[in-house]
Amino acid sequence: MFLRIFLGGLLAVSMVQAQNPSPTLDNQDQVALIALENEWLANLHNPTVLETILASDFVHPLPSGDFVTKAQHIQFTSTHLPPPNRKRRFDQMQVRVYGDVGIVNGIVLTSDEQGREVDRTIFTDVFVRRNGRWEAVNAQENAVSRQ
Repeated sequence: MFLRIFLGGLLAVSMVQAQNPSPTLDNQDQVALIALENEWLANLHNPTVLETILASDFVHPLPSGDFVTKAQHIQFTSTHLPPPNRKRRFDQMQVRVYGDVGIVNGIVLTSDEQGREVDRTIFTDVFVRRNGRWEAVNAQENAVSRQ
């Protein structure tokens, strides 16, 4: 059950096609966090890149009640590759910065090869600036229910 929930949630976010949203941001930290989100999503299955983005105390809470560590997250994403026929894009990405803490919220829209939306996932990623660089300390996503 744990693996199924983890795989479903992670797969929804992991297959996001990194984009370069161009919001008007005055804050360099907001721009840096968007760039880091794009790098993370573009390299979600690359353990070397994930090692640099995820903090040593990174946690990924799951709907099952489990907490996945950095090592577990990297191991899972690097061995469970997504199907190639789905496209993902960001929607409603918002970045807030509170000193050395950054929070990124957004929705990931998933479409099939015909461009039909098949899934929506809402996410929150939390970053902390340590030693002059941003690191992800928390990532969480949930399926958006269709009404």
